[in-house]
Amino acid sequence: MEKITAGSDASRLLALLSRQGGPGPDSAGGSGEALTDKEWFRLVELARKHRVAAVLYQRLREREVPLPASVSELLRSCFRLGMVFNIQRFHERDRIFRAMEATGITVVPFKGSCLAEAVYGNIALRSMGDIDLWISPSQVDEACRVMRELGYESKSKADRPQALQDALTGETQFFRTNMPLVELHWTIFPGEWLRHTSVISEEILWQRTVPFQGEMVRQLAPEDAVVQLCIHLAVNHQMSEIGLRTMMDLEFARRAWSPDWAGIASRARAWRVSCATWLVLRLFAEVCGDPGKELPLRSLAPSRLRQRILHHFVSPPRMMDGIHLSSGPQRFLYLLLLVDRLRDALVLVGRTFFPDRTWLTLRYGLQGAARPRVFLQRLWHPLRILLYRKI
Repeated sequence: MEKITAGSDASRLLALLSRQGGPGPDSAGGSGEALTDKEWFRLVELARKHRVAAVLYQRLREREVPLPASVSELLRSCFRLGMVFNIQRFHERDRIFRAMEATGITVVPFKGSCLAEAVYGNIALRSMGDIDLWISPSQVDEACRVMRELGYESKSKADRPQALQDALTGETQFFRTNMPLVELHWTIFPGEWLRHTSVISEEILWQRTVPFQGEMVRQLAPEDAVVQLCIHLAVNHQMSEIGLRTMMDLEFARRAWSPDWAGIASRARAWRVSCATWLVLRLFAEVCGDPGKELPLRSLAPSRLRQRILHHFVSPPRMMDGIHLSSGPQRFLYLLLLVDRLRDALVLVGRTFFPDRTWLTLRYGLQGAARPRVFLQRLWHPLRILLYRKI
C-alpha cells in the first residue's frame, strides 16, 4: 500500500471534517481544484487511519460533493461496515444494561458507548472498540458477578497485574468470544499521573450524572464529559492514536450539548488539569475553529514558554502524521509539562522513580514479601526505567 502522507491530504481532510466553510461541490479542501481518483483514495485512507471515515462520508453528502463512483462506494462501505459493527456492540451493551439494572446496579456508559447516541445521533458515525462502563466502587463486585453470569471472563492487561488494576487502575477487562471487550471502571480518571497531580472528586461527578436510558443507566454531565475527553486524550493517550476522533467527539458535543465553557474551565482549574484541558481545546480550536470565541483558552493557558514547548509535541500537522509519545524520555517530559503546579511535578518525578510501597508491591507481585526483597525491588525499579524506558 502507498504510504499515507500528511501535507495537502491532511489539510483537505481537516477542511472537509470541519464545518467552517469548506470546499465547494467540485473540490476538497476549498482549493477549487478537482481531485483525481488517486487523491480521493488517499484522502479516504487517511480518514480510515484516523477512524473518521464515516464522518467524512456524512460531510461529503451534506455538501453534495460529487465523487468518483469507486470512491463513493468505498466510503459507503465504510459507513455500512461501521453501522453493522456498532449495532452488534450496542446490542450487547444494552443486554449488559438490562442485566445490571435487574440487579439494581447503576451504570454510566462513557466515551464511544455513550457519545455515539448522545451527541452523534447516529451510531455509525462514531467508531467504538471497547464498551466502557463506569460503576460505583460499592457495586463493583456485584457488577463483576453479573458479567460472569453473562458469559464473560476477566483478565488483566499484559503488562499490569490484576491486583494493581483492582487497587489503583480502577478497571477490569471482560472478554467473551466474538463479543467486544467490556471495561468496567470504578474510576474514569485513572493513572498515576492523575493520582499524584490532580484533585478530582469522582463522587461529585457521580452525583452530577444525568439520565441516559432511565435512572439506572446514566451519563456524565456535559461539562464533566468534555473534561474527561480532554484528559483521556492528553494524559492517558499522550495525544496519540485517537486525536482526530476526539476532535470530532468535541465538535459533535459542542453542537449537541452547547456546554458551559466557563464551567469547564472552572472545573479544570479546581481539579488541577487546566494545562491538559487547554492543550486539547487549543488543538480543537485549530482543527474545528472557535467562531464564537467560546473556548476558554485564555483562562486555561499555561505560561508562554510552556505553550511553545508543548506546541513542539502537539499541533494539527503532527496529529495527522501520528503522534507517538507512549515511551521514552519525550513522554516523561511531555507529562511533566502538563502538570499544573511545580510541587506536583516534583512529586510525580519522585513517585516515578521511587513509588510508594502499595504501587511497588502490587506492580511486581510482592504482596507479603519480606522487607529485603521489597528493598531490592525498590533499588531495581529506577534502573529498570532507565534501561527499558518504561514503567
